Amino acid sequence: MRCLSVPHHLAHAAYILHYAETERAIVLVVDGSGSFEAQRPKLNIQERELDPLKFVQPDQKETVSAYAYDGRDLSLIYRCADARAHPSHPMEGHRQIMGHLWEWASRHILGESSEAGKVMGLAGFGNADTYRDLDVMGLAEDGRLEVRFDRLYERFGPPTPRAVAVMGDQRLADIAAHVQDRTNEMLLALCCFLRGRYEAPHLCYSGGVALNGLANEHVIRAGLFEAVFQNGSCEDNGTAIGAALAAHHALTGARVTEPVTDYYGRPYSEVEAAAAFARYHLPAAKLDREGLLARAARAIAAGKVIGWHQGRGEFGPRALGNRNILADAGNAGIKSVLDTKVKRREPYRPYAPAVPLDVAGAYFDLEGPSPVMIRVGHARDGRLPAVTHVDRTARVQTVTPEGNPLFHDLLRAVGRETGIPVVLNTSFNVAGEPIVERPEDAIRTFLHSGMDEFYIGHNVAVRPGKPA
Repeated sequence: MRCLSVPHHLAHAAYILHYAETERAIVLVVDGSGSFEAQRPKLNIQERELDPLKFVQPDQKETVSAYAYDGRDLSLIYRCADARAHPSHPMEGHRQIMGHLWEWASRHILGESSEAGKVMGLAGFGNADTYRDLDVMGLAEDGRLEVRFDRLYERFGPPTPRAVAVMGDQRLADIAAHVQDRTNEMLLALCCFLRGRYEAPHLCYSGGVALNGLANEHVIRAGLFEAVFQNGSCEDNGTAIGAALAAHHALTGARVTEPVTDYYGRPYSEVEAAAAFARYHLPAAKLDREGLLARAARAIAAGKVIGWHQGRGEFGPRALGNRNILADAGNAGIKSVLDTKVKRREPYRPYAPAVPLDVAGAYFDLEGPSPVMIRVGHARDGRLPAVTHVDRTARVQTVTPEGNPLFHDLLRAVGRETGIPVVLNTSFNVAGEPIVERPEDAIRTFLHSGMDEFYIGHNVAVRPGKPA
């Protein structure tokens, strides 16, 4: 077996190109860190270069890379590497780049460095102008990106070693809002800078920072590009597929594309589902497809919380209609039920809506698709309180009959029951656990949470002690 080594950011870039119907684009990768510069010559696959602007030393790792894509080849045009924080304010594990700014915010606000998603949720409660004088992140005229951790230390001190209570703490919410605001502006400034170096109609954007839906939407709505292509598994798990795609191109010169999807997990058979029910001694009723959809829609409309385990599991961090907990997006009280009895998570974190693509514009000010829940729109009115954040934003998943026919039909069935074909869609897990994969995982989570009903394949089970 022949093994090929691929640069980290090139793997990210190759993966997002897999979903991009374009012949000319800037491909941008922004994350925490990638390959060491000194190790790059030792890798089997080397990057092409097109007069690149580089801010990197041999002992540094890539943190931002941009490539020009000409319909066949990727050529590096920009690279920024990590640089240690101000020497008088050492911060172990942190560098002066965008991804680690979020690690700093997560550690300062929540006491641990891996909770960027929670910081994004808290930002909606804050005022970004409170700390605008800090200007903690900037893009110099020569293109160098900097995060000024010394200013953060001088104003806020070192990160707390323990988690802190954040609800009602306006200071922490304002810090989160400032970090989000600067990320929005710097990502757009970087895109403008790159567009000045390489003229292209489209942007392909990936890397861990690309999970920030608010920043993504800021770039999309600026209108700098005709189209922005993104994938759901844009963080490091996606590089497993991206490395294979990069190697395929290096060996054959060919690229293949497909519509954006994250359904790469394995499906489970009715036999496997039945075995899982038997293992937990949980009775289940079998329904045909229409009966299953009708019953699930009625349950959601009645204010019940259901577990939904169908088809192939999602590869990325978002549950997209196959490993989900679902509820009525129009039920103002259901968020509290989910927070306290089902998901057991912080009340400042919002839940997301799923909606058929062809009617999404009636409920959210979102133009175009958002199949992997990586874009953010504003709710048009107050009809969807369970999925509308305090700042009126919602991280939307748009669903099509081609992308997920069963989930699409469920949304339509819910619409016939409630008048609104939108559901609250959150991942099938509880706090501290990964998204469920096997039927056994799903049943265990169902039985140990406050969900009312569980659907897998054509089977439905009711929580013990609940009426059927």
